[in-house]
Amino acid sequence: MRKLDPVRHEEKRQEILAAASRCFERSGLKGASISDICRETGISPGHLYHYFDSKDAIIATLSEAWLDRTRQRFEELSAKESDVATLLVAEVGRLAPSGPNSGSALVFEMLAESARNPAMAEVVQAHSRSLRAILVKVLRRGQERGVIEPGLDAEAMATVMMAMIDGLKALPLRDPKLDPQATAGLIQRMLEDVLKRGAKVVRR
Repeated sequence: MRKLDPVRHEEKRQEILAAASRCFERSGLKGASISDICRETGISPGHLYHYFDSKDAIIATLSEAWLDRTRQRFEELSAKESDVATLLVAEVGRLAPSGPNSGSALVFEMLAESARNPAMAEVVQAHSRSLRAILVKVLRRGQERGVIEPGLDAEAMATVMMAMIDGLKALPLRDPKLDPQATAGLIQRMLEDVLKRGAKVVRR
């Protein structure tokens, strides 16, 4: 039996994931088939199944990767020593979609899929708990430094921030003509006012 090369194996997995992502963006999660992904990758279905058991497994892997990138960004914020309130505000703006083809539709298809697929629901819910915990940590660190309102409920604020981020991603779906960056700017101003209002009083 030929020995598996883990590096080549992972490279091929990433190639399949990239092809699947393109197919899903064009046709949606339900519309894109294994055959479409195989044509995009240039391999046979039998070859693909050496790397993923099913289309659901591909979707779950893409979901985990997207969720992990978001989580890692906020973990980086928690390690910074500068004004965490300003960093949080900037991060909300950075997560705003750049247009109707920014991948937001795929994100929401993944969330919708979690309502039908228990395995994906577990991934999404675990990520949400992890992200909320990280945001709470960042907010409380800001409170300790006096740059975020000390009386703010960090748990509730973290939940609101996650809702803001999801809302920004939904804008291209609601109205492709809207300017997500302009809306993100307004949300940033509102968020900054809430986060720093009490801290400004404390520093006087």
